[in-house]
Amino acid sequence: MTLAIRLATLLMAAGLSACASAPPSGPSQPPPTAPLPQPSASATSPDSADLRLVPAAFSELPGWLAADLKPALAAFQKQCEVWRRRPANAPLTGGRYGGTVSNWMPACSQAAVLPPGDERRFFETWFQPALVEGPGEVRLTGYFEPVISARRFAEPGFTEPLLRPPADMLTVDIAAFAEAQNSEALRSAPKTLAGRSDGSRVGPYLKRADIRPEPGQIIAFAHPADVYNIQVQGSGRLRFEDGGEARAQFAGQNGHKWNSALGELRRSGRVQNISWATFRAWLDANPQDAKSVLNSDPSYVFFQEETLADPSIGPRGAAGIPLTRLGSLAVDPSFHPYGALIYLDGTHGGDTFQRLLVAQDTGGAIRRGPRRGDVFFGPGADAGAMAERMNAPARWWTLLPRSGELDNRVASVRDGPGDAKGR
Repeated sequence: MTLAIRLATLLMAAGLSACASAPPSGPSQPPPTAPLPQPSASATSPDSADLRLVPAAFSELPGWLAADLKPALAAFQKQCEVWRRRPANAPLTGGRYGGTVSNWMPACSQAAVLPPGDERRFFETWFQPALVEGPGEVRLTGYFEPVISARRFAEPGFTEPLLRPPADMLTVDIAAFAEAQNSEALRSAPKTLAGRSDGSRVGPYLKRADIRPEPGQIIAFAHPADVYNIQVQGSGRLRFEDGGEARAQFAGQNGHKWNSALGELRRSGRVQNISWATFRAWLDANPQDAKSVLNSDPSYVFFQEETLADPSIGPRGAAGIPLTRLGSLAVDPSFHPYGALIYLDGTHGGDTFQRLLVAQDTGGAIRRGPRRGDVFFGPGADAGAMAERMNAPARWWTLLPRSGELDNRVASVRDGPGDAKGR
């Protein structure tokens, strides 16, 4: 991603119509539907319309009446807990729309007391849909939380370490520089970058091939394919020989662009039908070349070990919120704010996939436009198999809160993209 991402604007429109159930009576009645925000006067370049939100109605969302909305509501309720701890006038993190926290609080208040089975009426009452259009890759994939066998010490089959962040890796606060220089280009860049000081300047941190474990940095050892899988997914669960489990939670990335090692095997013609299973088998059959293939990906992810107190709780995404199975979505945060409600019409292994999700994560492979996403499928091998089956285009809608006029320019100017997960 370059530092020259341009500020987008939204299409002028009147209020969105909604094919909604009758709104609840009494004090829970939402305010009148607000119009979509008008383009700012400064957004007059030919590139200003690279993100477009086109007014729509719930009746236009394919499969809306049959979609399972419970996971999205659960993810949204977690998002509201975070927003409640922020100032009401704080802009949403990332994205180019969404306004401030105050725009979402009326819906959050209702979500907290919503009776089971009332999810559809809730979303129809408190939100208005808009079709997402824009540049970049149009694709929906899936990811999951691997559960892998691990050891505290290296042994045959468990030779690759999982590492804590190194002591010499620095965090470059791009957001602070953006404010200091009043730079729109920097505001559209990632909020932080990983770096390393040579005494007089800060440059990129070491590539994967050059990273060597330091004393006390190793969390555990596992199969090289399993470690790489956890790095790509962004987190994982470690299952030790004594039956104990822990979570390897994302704790940092070396700042280099992701380049799939699996893709390297496919591009080089060494493996035709690549999957995690064939990748693992190839590494086992070619131990002398395993390191060079892994090192074809300069990106490297570091972890912190966490106690797995409740196995039902997912890993934290880039928004700092535990991910919800089939309720959380990784997005490009230079377009969508964390917490955005995204309705998708796509396919999953050839079957229809129509679902509402909450934008709560990101990754290097996802930062490719407003219609590039990654659906979280949960933990374990079954979730991994489901995630691998998802790889197809999809249509996107976002649901905007009806309460109050949204000032999208504030969110775009004052917040850049959030942290990245493994990819």
